[in-house]
Amino acid sequence: MLRSLVGSEMCIRDSKKTSNFPNILGIPIHNNPHLAYPYSFFSLTDFTPPLDPQLVEDMADLCIYYGNFGKCDVVVSEADRGGGPLVQAVSVRTQLPYVLANWYSSGEGIGAYSAAQVGFSGQGRIVVNGLKPEDRCIFVDDMLSSGGTAEGVINSIVKLGGIPIEGIFASEKLYPADSKAGGALPQRKGKKRLNGSFPYFNVVTLCQFVAEGDRTYAHACLLYTSP
Repeated sequence: MLRSLVGSEMCIRDSKKTSNFPNILGIPIHNNPHLAYPYSFFSLTDFTPPLDPQLVEDMADLCIYYGNFGKCDVVVSEADRGGGPLVQAVSVRTQLPYVLANWYSSGEGIGAYSAAQVGFSGQGRIVVNGLKPEDRCIFVDDMLSSGGTAEGVINSIVKLGGIPIEGIFASEKLYPADSKAGGALPQRKGKKRLNGSFPYFNVVTLCQFVAEGDRTYAHACLLYTSP
């Protein structure tokens, strides 16, 4: 169940298993003029301010609470930003092995790779190693935004013969409503992108924010649910 905390302008999943949530609202938005991509610096994603280890522990508890790890063989994340600390905490709790995907701006890296347009970083490639055919994989990451990173990781998992079953994201960036198309609610571009390419892939997010204007904010009617 989602709980909308309008007073503190946060939308988070309601769980007794955690008391510490990432501060993702009222954060300045930086725009990359070359990519037309809004970006904000958070503790869990860019270590600004420095990351409180209890935040990682709490987010990992929520990942376990909502994730389908009983059907998972290997947990996958990305080495960049907050994915590494988060997947380590999840792996300790589940006793499942994990692999980290790497993003390269050029043709570096050895392994199964997929070209990817990765948010603020631009065009590059996602490289994954260590998976066996038919390994069931859950992708755990700090944020779902445009979906470029997750799509690249999932494509690489498939190239290795793995089975991506679910993605669990500590946070989700939402984009302004498309008024020209008659939309009233913010757009879930990342989820739409992933489910467009992988209709069977379950997407779970723990908290959400809207990236518009100068600072992030929550939508008053933001009550999206994920299974």
